[in-house]
Amino acid sequence: MPKTKPPPQTQPGFTIVELITVIVLLGILSAVAIPRFMNITADANLAVLRAMEGAVFSAANLVYGKARLQGVHDQLSATVDMDGDGVDDLEVRFGYPSGSRNNGISKIMGGSFESEWTWSTSYGDGRFYLTTAVLGGRSRVYVNRTAVVNSGCYLIYVPAASAGALPTMSYVTTDC
Repeated sequence: MPKTKPPPQTQPGFTIVELITVIVLLGILSAVAIPRFMNITADANLAVLRAMEGAVFSAANLVYGKARLQGVHDQLSATVDMDGDGVDDLEVRFGYPSGSRNNGISKIMGGSFESEWTWSTSYGDGRFYLTTAVLGGRSRVYVNRTAVVNSGCYLIYVPAASAGALPTMSYVTTDC
């Protein structure tokens, strides 16, 4: 029996149409998905504000404890001796830190607060505005509220409005 040649083997692979389809699908996927994952800066700025909110609430609760011990937790406006030296250190409103830029909530924030944050107050309603120094464009200074508000990424501390009420915090995140 004569020997016959086996038919030539074809290598399995992708056709050009299949390759183009995969490349197009990867392009569409990257155009849609990557920008969602790459917006790390906004997420980081929001995380920093949330962390500061936690620090502010913790500090405010410690102040409230001192105000309660000193019997001024139910007064519209009072001062609290925070370190027991007989000198009133902090202005409180219903036991929680006021929004005062000099003797309120900013005074109890320690450590890197002065160099890494920009803050301001509003006159009349006692709100305290806070953003990072990078977003506010300044550090180590109290600034006009405009610098903080123009950052588009800040939080607002509103002191307690009545006895037994808690202070509130809210965010503006339009440009985080």
